[in-house]
Amino acid sequence: METGRYGSYGYWMMDGPPGVGKEFAGGGFNAVARDYARIGLMMLRNGKAGERQVVPAAWVHESTVPSAREAADPAEPAFGYRYQWWPLLDSAAYMARGLQGQEIYVDPATDTVVVKLSYFPPGNKEAFTETVAFFQAVSRWQAE
Repeated sequence: METGRYGSYGYWMMDGPPGVGKEFAGGGFNAVARDYARIGLMMLRNGKAGERQVVPAAWVHESTVPSAREAADPAEPAFGYRYQWWPLLDSAAYMARGLQGQEIYVDPATDTVVVKLSYFPPGNKEAFTETVAFFQAVSRWQAE
């Protein structure tokens, strides 16, 4: 991945060869942890990156209010879903969830953004449940 003045250049995986392929819905965006953290921070700041409004604040609000509950095992965290964001029910926190372990966790109540780039096998609910518990613990942590 090339780097520029402000970090690495993210890219989209395509469904065909360079110059011919097209982006596909539901995935394929690649970036480094720092850049994913910038996305989380922009969401935390209601669509602002520094002083610039990158995404309308109304869209940030709408995209992080759950519209439907994901079918979940009672032992798993309960999520809603809207516009590629997964709001945790009964919480102000929400997540962007990548395939098998890439996550951006945002908790406006504690001014927290956490990025996790990892891998766990498909269908590994235990690893995902532990990841959410870790994010919540980090968000609650207070320095003494």
